[in-house]
Parts: sequence; structure tokens; C-alpha cells
Amino acid sequence: MKLLRHESLRRCGGYMLLEVLIALTVFSIAVVGMAEAINVSIEAMNFLTRQEIIRNRLQALIVEAKQMEKREEMVFSVDDQASGIHYRTELEELKWVNRKKEPINGLYVLRAIAEFENNGTPVTETVEVYVQR
Repeated sequence: MKLLRHESLRRCGGYMLLEVLIALTVFSIAVVGMAEAINVSIEAMNFLTRQEIIRNRLQALIVEAKQMEKREEMVFSVDDQASGIHYRTELEELKWVNRKKEPINGLYVLRAIAEFENNGTPVTETVEVYVQR
């Protein structure tokens, strides 16, 4: 009877080792999955932060250009060396006519443009506003 008990403990030890190995495998898969989810969340947060910075800077450029007195002063460019983004403004005259077929003078589209690279791909973000001069 003592022999049987000793052999059954030996078999249980082998299964216990297998169970520990399976548990460690499942735990490591879960940890790697959580680390990947955290990494993706950080990348998304960085992307959204950069987009917010770009939008705020474009809006500031529009406000700054609209305050210029002369049309020639409204067109300028700025390089942001820290983020590698090139900002510029454009002014395009609109060729509109009224109901009497008379041209409407002094209407322009003011654009603020941000140009940068995202993972090696050139990207352009644009904001437009109509101005009268």
C-alpha cells in the first residue's frame, strides 16, 4: 500500500509541473498583450497631441495673417525646427460675380498650410478662411 501512495505522488508532481508551465505561458501571453495595448495607446495619444499642436498653430497663423494691413504681408512662412513642420500661408483672390453679373472685388481665401512627414509619407494639413481686403 505504501508503494502505491508513493507512485501516485510522483505522477501528481509531473502533472503539476505541466500545469505550472501552462499557467506561465498564459500569463506571459497576457502580459505581452497588455504591453502592446499600452504601446498602441501611447502612440495614439502622441498622434492626437501632435494633431492638436498643428491645429492650434494653423489657427494662430490665420489670426496673425488676418491682422496684417497689406495683402502682401499676409503671405509668409514659418519653420518649426523642433517638430519638423513647415507652416505657410497663401492668399488667393476669388473671382465672384453678383446677381447683376458685376465682379465682387476684394474677396480672398486665406489658407494656412502645415507640411510635414508622417512615417516617411508627406502630409499636408490646411485651414481656410474668407477675408475681404
